[in-house]
Amino acid sequence: MPSLHSLIAGLGALGLLSLPFHPHPSGSTDRVTPGVVRVESTSHVSITLLDDRSVIQQAVREYDIDLAEGSGFTVTPDGVVVTATGVVQASRDPRIYAANRIFSEYFKVKVPADFSRHTLDDPDLNRRLQACYPPQGQNSTCIATVTTDVTVFPYLDPPLPDGLPAQILTTGASPAAPAVLKVTKGGEKQTLPTVPVGVSLGPSVVALDVISFAGRPSAKQPAKADTAHLDPPGTRTFKQEDRDKLAKLLKNGATGGALIDDEKSEVVGLLAGDSGTPLTITPVDEIRTSLVAAGVTPRRGPVDVVYESALASYHNKLYAEAVPVLLQVLNLRPDQAVALDHLKVARAKTGTAEDAGARATASPVAVAKKSSAISPLLWLGGGAAVVIVIAAGAVLALARRRRRRSGVEGGSAAEHAHDPAPDGVASGPAVPSWPPAATQVFEAAPYEAPASPERDVTREAGAAAPAAAAPPAPDPSPPRGQAQLKFCTQCGMRLGPGHRFCGFCGHPADPR
Repeated sequence: MPSLHSLIAGLGALGLLSLPFHPHPSGSTDRVTPGVVRVESTSHVSITLLDDRSVIQQAVREYDIDLAEGSGFTVTPDGVVVTATGVVQASRDPRIYAANRIFSEYFKVKVPADFSRHTLDDPDLNRRLQACYPPQGQNSTCIATVTTDVTVFPYLDPPLPDGLPAQILTTGASPAAPAVLKVTKGGEKQTLPTVPVGVSLGPSVVALDVISFAGRPSAKQPAKADTAHLDPPGTRTFKQEDRDKLAKLLKNGATGGALIDDEKSEVVGLLAGDSGTPLTITPVDEIRTSLVAAGVTPRRGPVDVVYESALASYHNKLYAEAVPVLLQVLNLRPDQAVALDHLKVARAKTGTAEDAGARATASPVAVAKKSSAISPLLWLGGGAAVVIVIAAGAVLALARRRRRRSGVEGGSAAEHAHDPAPDGVASGPAVPSWPPAATQVFEAAPYEAPASPERDVTREAGAAAPAAAAPPAPDPSPPRGQAQLKFCTQCGMRLGPGHRFCGFCGHPADPR
């Protein structure tokens, strides 16, 4: 029947709408990948060489020296970035490199352009060269100033060719310690993608995902995700079979890369280490301490909120539902690289066999799944359920009224003693329903009651004679010399003399 089908469809829609989405995407790195960045640092050295052999002369040179490159992640939508100190603070002194360069160029001698201190055979030139090296003193022949330039390259499509300039807010005492940066241009609209930052590296953490860039990020150079395992869980030690893999990643720019709890999809640390320092994990506790020292509180932006909403549909394979939400992400940030990639996939799979929303639409039990709002079919199903309940109540009321009417037509309870029992009820003498019907008269003086609508209906139906109205409820204690009234111990119906079974429920009468 149509009403039953509508009810089933509506209940099915309610069940589907109540299904929980994944608490986080099945690809745990998807929450973090948009906020991962590449960090490049250079040292700008301005050096002046003093030559006092005859007339004092000054030779001025400026050199740009690549310090380091690595990865990092954005923790606020206005561009606060966390990386390892070794990425922005060179372990080698750029002033030594500049001293070697300027001395070789000015005095025309062979001095390697590197970060090592050298000596010359000429005693006078060697004295001047040694005085050119830092630290600077009163007898120094060179005066050098160093400025560190940091550039952040977010994961955007199309990529920013020159990146975003950044300043250093804080650094740590070791290359593995967190360094906090702030972009000085490009974060004014507060739409830069960020990462979710965890609270601690819990004792149950086993698998960590490492996100890094081997080069400047672009569609052709996407973020690289690798998985490593802790042994034992919750520590800062990787399994032996994963260490060689991570060492290669560090050589290719993974220093400062985000470490993601594979279960919670949160950043719980950063990867650090290079050729001069061992592989290590900097936990999120130290990261948060550095952020507090820099006066920064990690937070997500509006782009991240809409993006994670899109991921819920995307990773549940509801591609048709994911498309408009991904478009909203790109409306806020048109170059969000991961959203662009997911949008292409969602559009290609919308309506196909891989689209869970399309499969649900094909099933009559889950018609309402396709729409995020409550479907009209759900309202129809609920209405049908109400109609069914009302109809059932009407049937029960009609049956009860017919039983009362049969009592009116039959006269006394004795005349119904041999009536057949209703279906499903044990056979036995029938008695009127409880409470007593209008035709039941206790052994007292007859009482003539005014006509009632029920009695009028009886006349119209062709009843032999109208029944008398019910008298007032008598005293439950029977008169002297009269048998005591009996009632069914199961349903409370009154039993007539000699009744062995209740005529209403079929329960055996109490023999007492």
